[in-house]
Amino acid sequence: MPTTSPGCSRGEPRRNRRTVAATHWLLAAAFAVPAVAAAEELPAIDAASGVAQPVAVQATPEPSEPTATNTPASAAPASAAIDASQRGSTFDELSPFEEPPRRLRHLGLMFDLGTMGGGMMSLVYRPMPWLRVHGGGGTNGASPGLKLGAVVAPWQDTGWSFSLDGGHFFPGNVNGLFAAFAGSDYDDSHLLERFDYDFVTLQLGWEIERNDLLFFARGGVGLLWTQLPSEDLGRVSNLSAFVDPTDGSVRALLPSVSIGMIGFL
Repeated sequence: MPTTSPGCSRGEPRRNRRTVAATHWLLAAAFAVPAVAAAEELPAIDAASGVAQPVAVQATPEPSEPTATNTPASAAPASAAIDASQRGSTFDELSPFEEPPRRLRHLGLMFDLGTMGGGMMSLVYRPMPWLRVHGGGGTNGASPGLKLGAVVAPWQDTGWSFSLDGGHFFPGNVNGLFAAFAGSDYDDSHLLERFDYDFVTLQLGWEIERNDLLFFARGGVGLLWTQLPSEDLGRVSNLSAFVDPTDGSVRALLPSVSIGMIGFL
């Protein structure tokens, strides 16, 4: 019959067995980790030749620090200069100090004074920058009249232009006009009491346009023609060289000047 030594209990052998088992597990784990690591480094054995083949172990790449791009030193200033020029061009395009392109205005009102056309107020139409046509009415101080014309400005930068105008004045007493030029020695003529005439002028002019206003001054020649009553010619002692004594027709080539302005709407 087994006996138990004093100071020992029955559960002590069971605890000893558990301690020995835990020790075995710890030792096995300790030896297993180096064995696995060594197995990973062992060379592979070729089945045909039986020769061990080296195994390349792929190292885990370490994160690399960002490197500067191999850009030539002169490329940076060049690109900076290009960016600056692009910014400069954009600034120039959007500059508030630069005057925007002027919009072409087509309609306007013209007032002009001329030696042959009198004072006229006309409506102006400008279909193209170098072409204008106009038409209107006015007076020569003795009777009302009408006028049509056109202006061609082929050299807009220089301000030079050509104008062609034609018109008609209705019958009126122009004795006062002649007296104003001739003075107190002038005798009224009954031939000029109902005097009407047609005219055409061809002029070279210079003009300047600012905003919506255009000013011009022109000079050239004008042709005037009319018809006097032939039955009254016999009572005139001194006929002008411009009057044909046979039929009373009048043809006169005279200098013509005019000034005026146009306001575009």
